[in-house]
Amino acid sequence: MSDNLENTLTAYLGPEFQQKLMWQLLVEPEFAEKTIPQLAVEYFDDPYLKKLFIIILEYIKEYEKVPNMQNLSIHQAINKYKTPNNPIEEESLFAVIRRLQLWNERILNKEMLHDGDVVQKTTNDFIKQQEYRKLGEYIIAKTKSGDIKQKYTLGHIEEKVQKIMHIGDDEDYGIEVTDNIERVLRKEFRQTIPTGVGVIDVLTGGGLGKGEIGVILTPSGVGKTTLLTKIANTAYEEDKNVLQIVFEDTVEQIQRKHFTIWSKVPLSQIDENNDYVKERAYKKANDKKSKGHLIVRRFSQENTTMMDIRNWIVRYQKKFGIKFDLVVLDYLDCLDSHKKTSDRNEAELVIIKSFESMASDFDIPAWTAIQSNRSGFDAEFVEAYQSGGNIKRVQKAHFFMSVAKTPAQKEAHLANIRIIKARFAQDGQTFTDCIFNNDTMDIIIDDARYSNTKAFRELKKYGDEDINRVEKLADSYNQNIIHTKVSEVLIDKTVGDEKFTIDNNETEGLTDKIKYAFGNVLNKIPIDDFEKRKTNTELLDWSGETFTENSSELPEVTFDIIPPIDEKLLELDEKDDISSEKIPKINKIEEINTGEKQIIFDDPDEPPIEHQSVFQMLNKIGLTQSVVKKE
Repeated sequence: MSDNLENTLTAYLGPEFQQKLMWQLLVEPEFAEKTIPQLAVEYFDDPYLKKLFIIILEYIKEYEKVPNMQNLSIHQAINKYKTPNNPIEEESLFAVIRRLQLWNERILNKEMLHDGDVVQKTTNDFIKQQEYRKLGEYIIAKTKSGDIKQKYTLGHIEEKVQKIMHIGDDEDYGIEVTDNIERVLRKEFRQTIPTGVGVIDVLTGGGLGKGEIGVILTPSGVGKTTLLTKIANTAYEEDKNVLQIVFEDTVEQIQRKHFTIWSKVPLSQIDENNDYVKERAYKKANDKKSKGHLIVRRFSQENTTMMDIRNWIVRYQKKFGIKFDLVVLDYLDCLDSHKKTSDRNEAELVIIKSFESMASDFDIPAWTAIQSNRSGFDAEFVEAYQSGGNIKRVQKAHFFMSVAKTPAQKEAHLANIRIIKARFAQDGQTFTDCIFNNDTMDIIIDDARYSNTKAFRELKKYGDEDINRVEKLADSYNQNIIHTKVSEVLIDKTVGDEKFTIDNNETEGLTDKIKYAFGNVLNKIPIDDFEKRKTNTELLDWSGETFTENSSELPEVTFDIIPPIDEKLLELDEKDDISSEKIPKINKIEEINTGEKQIIFDDPDEPPIEHQSVFQMLNKIGLTQSVVKKE
């Protein structure tokens, strides 16, 4: 092997490796920024790859950033720094780029195995090897010259060794606290996107910010898809570009959930109200033209990794020119690790790290959910230790909350919510019996601690004075008119929708049976007295005034026995044209000593024995107030 080739990438790693390295430099900007300063031109022995690397160095020198294939800035670099009047070189350089683009497309389409992480690690190992080789040559040269004993030479060697050791090291060594003051204190520091759940937005300072991830812990069937869909819908209403990723639900099922939010028609009633829901959906589509996008994408539950999702997002954004502002992933347990391992806990940690990395790299907030273990089913609250799998997933989240439902709460559409972790708010808070309706998509946390916050300012509030006023009014009704109100209900049940008043001139059209039933049920008036009361002008001449008498001063009045009536009155003639619902229910028929039958009607307003004296007083007053109007 000649001296020109013994220290090249081809000599150590084979002729194909330098092409893979160039692919990573042009598609992974972060890796390129760290690696290019440590690469030497002589490491490339392919003439066109070497020229391409020189062009990249020239571009970095002028623009202080690495050209890449995504935005085609590498084409600009080639056109600017190519050798003038050399069409063969130009065509060859663009041929290299086309070959790398084809390679990248095949990997994104999963036609080839993605081994970018292997290429990066191997490159760092190669660079370390070459730096140690250079340091060894330096030490030999200094030893031969006798300068090895000098203090500065030993210090340089020690410093060089430390630098080589940290090549490829991703550890963050921090910054000075006074660095980037303007950037840190800018008003749009987090740029949050609300969730649509008032208290959660208050606790998070408006929702999640850029690069932050939120994780929801729930048992199966509680409503993680409901909450994630509401979050996606709220962001869309804020004119954001939202990607909602699902695995178990179909796209159509998710669309229906969004239509329910817009139309206020429960999921279970969409088919019965199809036209109205369709109208609201079309109206929303017209209103949202050019005002954000909500993309629902269903991935397979088999062998899908975060790397697959990242690559899909890159392809979508490149094809349609849309940058997503928020990603909602339903849910994390459906993903596989892109690093093959038999340890499920290790795989889950890789997945949550990849999810966090995606949010950080795309500089967007991201929401997802995980399922609790079996102990979370029907539990009153779900705690962090009940998360199925690796507990370290809690550590990675910026905001971690749980939702739980007991069997009774499921039936009542309620839930208990606990804030387990919040890096930017107070955690450990608990909210019980929150409205959480999977059918109507309503999620409301009503908590007095946040009643004066922005999310609740438009809601009507009731203080102690309001409550006392209502209770006083209720007591007034109980004392004065509750008996009359209940009687009006009985009128409805007796005569149906017929509106009438029992008055001297307004009884035409009512059969004797209805007159009897009305008088008997309301006041327990014997049928013989009905006509007598009807013609008694003294009783019917009422000025509208009411009075209350002491029941102890009233003579005892009993209505235990109703005089016998002709059973023929109970027979319903076809000409009466009233339904059976309009005739009071016969409770029982009793034989008395005379051998005649009497009818006792069931009165829903019959008071218990201990209240008989009050009831008797009311009946006496009723005898002097024959006019009862239905308002």
